[in-house]
Amino acid sequence: MNPNAQSGATAALEAAIATLGETGLQVAAYHRGELVVDAWAGIADPDTRRPVDGDTLFTVFSMSKGVTATITHRLVERGILEYDAPLARWWPAFAAHGKGGITVRHALSHRAGMPTVKGLAFEDQPSLAATGRNLEEAIPDWAPGASMAYHGMTFGTLLGRTIEEATGKPFAQVLREEVTGPACIGDLWCGIPADASIHARVATLHPAGAPAAATGLRPMEDVERANLAETSTRRNLPEFREGCMPAGGMVGNARAFARHYASMRADGLDGTRLLGLDSIAAISQAYFGDDGKRIAWTDRMGLGYALGAGTHQSCGVTIVAPWSDAFGHTGLGGSLAMYCPSQDLAVAMTKNALHPGRLECFAWDLVLRAVCEGLGIGYGA
Repeated sequence: MNPNAQSGATAALEAAIATLGETGLQVAAYHRGELVVDAWAGIADPDTRRPVDGDTLFTVFSMSKGVTATITHRLVERGILEYDAPLARWWPAFAAHGKGGITVRHALSHRAGMPTVKGLAFEDQPSLAATGRNLEEAIPDWAPGASMAYHGMTFGTLLGRTIEEATGKPFAQVLREEVTGPACIGDLWCGIPADASIHARVATLHPAGAPAAATGLRPMEDVERANLAETSTRRNLPEFREGCMPAGGMVGNARAFARHYASMRADGLDGTRLLGLDSIAAISQAYFGDDGKRIAWTDRMGLGYALGAGTHQSCGVTIVAPWSDAFGHTGLGGSLAMYCPSQDLAVAMTKNALHPGRLECFAWDLVLRAVCEGLGIGYGA
């Protein structure tokens, strides 16, 4: 552990709780292949006052997309998938209703023309099989590549079902074989086991508190709080924690997600390198729709990951980091994880208090700046 970075990160977490309405958080960071930060602060469950510790697990929403993208890139490296081949090559039923031209690249870059799930029952949301059947019968909103919009849930179904069909294995098994097993990650699941001891470690999601007046940030409006309360109630249910939602249902801790990204480094981490140079190069290209459109919350989306030196369009905060070669992903409410090759730095932050989009990245900005200051890394391009 780096004492300066560790103390700085801890202070930043405590400041986020004191001033930004956060409740419980973790941050972990690897620099040059060494774990330099492993910090946490706050409360995991507001009702019981259970404190956060290093083993607390968090639902990370769309941070999941980065891990699903990693699996996809690894399968491309071995020739099991191809970027410019249609999903229907492996998933024939998906070709119905004019979807035969949607490729792996379209799905990774949010240009598949299927940004939303329509007509899906609430109880089917945590089922990859059910969401897959829904997309088989769906009609695209636009031709592949013609436009771009955030595929919030469909990103995971498009890629997750294709991965299952291409490998002949359940998605959770592929996650173990491609990421958590090789990288020696113990606490990262897409569907936690039905085990009371694991459920007991999961932090309770809830709407964030109000930011301190000194921040100048406008508190949540009633409609924002109501929406986040509904989301929290649903996602705290056991069936959602145990379900398979590759776009937004993964559960883990900051150590796990930092290790996932640190395993991208050129020299690998403890003998494992998850992605090669060609994959990193593919990741780093920014994508747009043929009509010039971007996704709503960032101006720099790559092949499955948000890219560094972008601006969060609601917060105005730099994401995922100030360096253009960084890549990673945010999660609803403000969690975030990333790796930057030029700085050889991987950082992950997990949390349980959910902010609306316009407030969700201020804690990350505070924490990443503190980590960089502690390590002597200049926070800038």
